[in-house]
Amino acid sequence: MKIAAVIFDLDGTITKPYLDFNRIRAEIGNVQGPLLEAMENMTPADCQRAEEILHQHELDAAENSQLNRHVPELLRQLKEQNRRLGIVTRNRLDSVQRVCRIHNLVFDGISTREDGPAKPHPFAVLHVCRQLNVLPNKSVVVGDYLFDLQSARRAGAKSVLYRSQQHSHGHEQEADFVIDDLNDLPNLIDALENNSL
Repeated sequence: MKIAAVIFDLDGTITKPYLDFNRIRAEIGNVQGPLLEAMENMTPADCQRAEEILHQHELDAAENSQLNRHVPELLRQLKEQNRRLGIVTRNRLDSVQRVCRIHNLVFDGISTREDGPAKPHPFAVLHVCRQLNVLPNKSVVVGDYLFDLQSARRAGAKSVLYRSQQHSHGHEQEADFVIDDLNDLPNLIDALENNSL
C-alpha cells in the first residue's frame, strides 16, 4: 500500500509544546474541558473575547516555537520520497504560517479551525487530503493527542501516536501505531508499504 501523504499535527508534534491551556482557561474564565468546544456554548460576545485571548496565545506560541527533534530532516526525507505533506491543527492559519516562516517549513496542505469543524471531527483530515489530491486511506496522520487519532480514524487514514509528552500517554489503544521518536516514522511507513506490519 503506497503512502502518498503524511499529515502532521502542529503543537506538540512539529513544534515542542508551548501553549499553557490552564493559563488560557484562567484568562478566559470559568472554562472546563477543550477550549473550542467550550467556546461553542458561549454567548457571541464571550466567544469573541475567548477567541481573541486564544489567538494571542497561539501567536505568542508561534513566535517562541521550537521544532521537535528531527523535524527538518524528517520533512526533507519525506519530500525526497515524493510524499505530500500536510498540517491539521485546531489553531488559526496565521499562527501556522508564522511557524512555517520562522522555521522555513513548507507544507502542501493546511487545515485550521477557520476551515471547518476542528479535530476530532474528520473534516480537517479530509480537507487536507482534498488539497493534496490524495485518498485518506493512502495517508498517515501523526499527532500527540487523542483528537489527532480520532480524526484520522474517522476520516479513514492511518493514525500514528507520537508520544512526545505526558498527555500523549494513555491513548495508545486509539492509535494504529505508536512512536517515541519522529526518526522512527520513515521506517514505519516503509513497513506499511511493504505489508510487513
